[in-house]
Amino acid sequence: MTGDRSRSELLRMTLPNGLRVLLAPWHGTPRVAVTVHYRVGFRVEPPGREGFAHLFEHLMFRGSESLPDGRFYDHVHRLGGTANGSTHQDFTDYYQVVPASALEQALFSEADRMRAPKFTSGSLAEQLSGVEEEIRQATVGRPYGGFPWPLMPEVLYDTFANAHDGYGDVELLRRTTPDDCAEFFDAYYAPANAVLTLVGDFDPEHARGLIEHHFGDIRARPLPSPPDLREPEPAADRWVRCSEPGIPAPAVALGYRLPNPEDDLSGYLAHVVLARLLARRGLADPGWPRPDSSCGFFGLLDARDPDTLVLASLLAPGVTPERLVAAVNERWDEWAEGGKIADAVDEAVRILISEHHRRHSDLQTRGRALGRLEVLFGRGELLDELPELLAKVSPSQVARAARSLRSAHKAVLVIEPAADRIRPRPATAPAPPHERPGPPAVHRDAVGLARTPAGPRPLPALLRARREPRLEGLSDTALNSGLRLVTVRDARAPLVEIRLRVPLRTQGWTCPDHLELLVHLIGVRTGAARLAQAIGGEFLLSTDGQWMDVTGHVPRARLDDWLNILADVVAPTVFPQPVVPPPGALPRRGRLPHRTGDDALRRHWLGGAAADGPIDLAELHRSIMSPLGASLVAVGDLDPVSFTASVEKALLAWWAADISPPPRLALRGTGDLLALRQGGLTEVHVTLCTVRPPERAGEPARYLATAIFGSYMRSRLVTRIARRGPAAYEAYAGRETFLDTHRAYVRARIPDGLVKEALDDIRDEARRLAADPPSAAEVDLAREFCAAQMLSVFDSPAVLADLLRQTVSSGLEPSWLERLPGLLREVPVADVAGAGAELYGTPRLAGVVLGDIDPDRFAAETGLTVTEVHLDDVARR
Repeated sequence: MTGDRSRSELLRMTLPNGLRVLLAPWHGTPRVAVTVHYRVGFRVEPPGREGFAHLFEHLMFRGSESLPDGRFYDHVHRLGGTANGSTHQDFTDYYQVVPASALEQALFSEADRMRAPKFTSGSLAEQLSGVEEEIRQATVGRPYGGFPWPLMPEVLYDTFANAHDGYGDVELLRRTTPDDCAEFFDAYYAPANAVLTLVGDFDPEHARGLIEHHFGDIRARPLPSPPDLREPEPAADRWVRCSEPGIPAPAVALGYRLPNPEDDLSGYLAHVVLARLLARRGLADPGWPRPDSSCGFFGLLDARDPDTLVLASLLAPGVTPERLVAAVNERWDEWAEGGKIADAVDEAVRILISEHHRRHSDLQTRGRALGRLEVLFGRGELLDELPELLAKVSPSQVARAARSLRSAHKAVLVIEPAADRIRPRPATAPAPPHERPGPPAVHRDAVGLARTPAGPRPLPALLRARREPRLEGLSDTALNSGLRLVTVRDARAPLVEIRLRVPLRTQGWTCPDHLELLVHLIGVRTGAARLAQAIGGEFLLSTDGQWMDVTGHVPRARLDDWLNILADVVAPTVFPQPVVPPPGALPRRGRLPHRTGDDALRRHWLGGAAADGPIDLAELHRSIMSPLGASLVAVGDLDPVSFTASVEKALLAWWAADISPPPRLALRGTGDLLALRQGGLTEVHVTLCTVRPPERAGEPARYLATAIFGSYMRSRLVTRIARRGPAAYEAYAGRETFLDTHRAYVRARIPDGLVKEALDDIRDEARRLAADPPSAAEVDLAREFCAAQMLSVFDSPAVLADLLRQTVSSGLEPSWLERLPGLLREVPVADVAGAGAELYGTPRLAGVVLGDIDPDRFAAETGLTVTEVHLDDVARR
């Protein structure tokens, strides 16, 4: 992955049928992103057809002439790829990310549904059910549903196109027919109304030939008339109050009109910086919650004019909505002079530029952004120009934006706690549902639409030449302090992704709460997160009971500053001694259930010993904060030699304390099944596992065996669960290594009434894995999926850094990520069968069951022997 790819070459072509194409090669990335943007969003919907564009997006995945009955996903899922779509105000996008060898299959599938999609009554009914649930979850299935989206447009805008939301009324949508869908397709899904974008590892000339072959014969159709989005400026502030039972505090959102980026891009970007400034600095009273503030309901430059700056906040106790609005106005007044905010603007700009580079160094995100900017503004290259344009935003421009918002009329949306749920009525009363946009120039019914003179076409074969992943510029060295340093050069963004992992040893198993408190206090004392943000980076400290992790990134020019922050974190720290944690200081009750279960298991395996009494935080820090056994991974725009020198300089004082090498873990009770009662959970959370010393030999076979048992969509466990229906339960298999212990596990989330059935399923599949070992065909399917999925590791520098950290901390070499796809293709079937029986082939259930359960009743109903443990014993103070 050499060369500066933060600005890739952007090539254009237009087919005779009007389809616009953007080609952005990123050589060295072993996958490719294929996106298609259609210039149609929910702002084209007439009254009575609200939500149709979104429903149509769902239907486009359900079948086409050559790929009927949902076969669109076959090549994607088989190869560990991803495919999805989304509906926005002014466009709908469809995207795939697949191995480079599947480029032609991805193009074929997109062309087939652009040419001849299939719409049936059955697919309509199926997708309406899914859309209904999606709408419910977004608007009423969560606290503050619909706040601020999609309620805010109804308050700020007058015209139907801008004021209505993209969800609509499901009852009206139920009247949709397949012929309605065909009419919508002919009107808006013409090739000339679309942009096709390719990003990744491909040869441009070869890609041109494939695109012309698959898309060239799609019939040209006239472009639709664009919707009229002209919107009068509000003549006064507009207030709408809503209510909802059960919410903890009132919430307020403010909506402002943004400048039109096509006419005033610098003014638009000044508002972007101002929004970030408010989100970072908050309001004048430090006791108030910091508002969320952003431009666009779905992101920066995600819609044409008119677009919205949205500010949203929960109210502090005793603060009225009117007082919050007044406080926002006070901020605009305060920032109306550029000289007062120069430093704050510089900091906000650094953060925005860094975030932009990081977000768009991801394959899928870059492809979608290029196509979005092309279909909305005709300028995909704007994506790579934005960092320079943001850097030119001056404090005086931001001050002008603050003055503009201070004088502008705005929308104010309030949701307050109350006994009844009240929402505003739609801003425009719907017209009768038979009204439609103007008919397309060419119209076919649904049956005729799905048939072409040539008939169905065969799915092309995969390209024979595979793109094998490579870690260019890989360096793996051990510093004199004992710290392992792994670096990879990756120039997709002018950033460096950094991951530090420190093993917590048995202290992490015996006192996870104490370590969580320690990590929290280190972050507070050093101000690491705040300091990293100020230089345009990120610094996150976390612990999971096994490791202390630092996850961060930084612009390459500020790398030394970031390393100095790290040096302060690992340096010896003086704490008051002894420390008695105040009530609520140890945040174990806010942990995810599986984390609580793992804490209980580890404590049990060590014999149940718990740390009581005051905490000597300084000694705890000294005992775990050692470079011995720790690893530092860096991926990005760096030179490994100079980076190593920078690390050695910054961490010169970080040496191993007088810590003897940890003894081998003496575990007991690893065959027990623990029952842990935790009230308030609506599901039962299960972790079943086997524990044994790790073995490096045979690792590819164990990788495939885990996949076959329960870690991909065709696995045995997933297939069995699917027979119980879509709302049954969730379960998946995995493995992990900690020090000298290896664990193979199954995690499950189970509705209370299905626990016995789920455990029986898992136990039966475990037996079958030994009695009915995987066949050659079953192994080949897993090989193809796993080898292709491994390529996703290289989709972005951030993902690559995460997986390198995991690989190194598991005791494997970094080059394992390069070699694994090939090893998976070669491992013998018999080895996979043996690994499956070793890892999962025992019917005995050991692990932990956690939930709002009665252990005695659980044992009686399942016939299992359980050992009851108590939540307070998992992390005793």
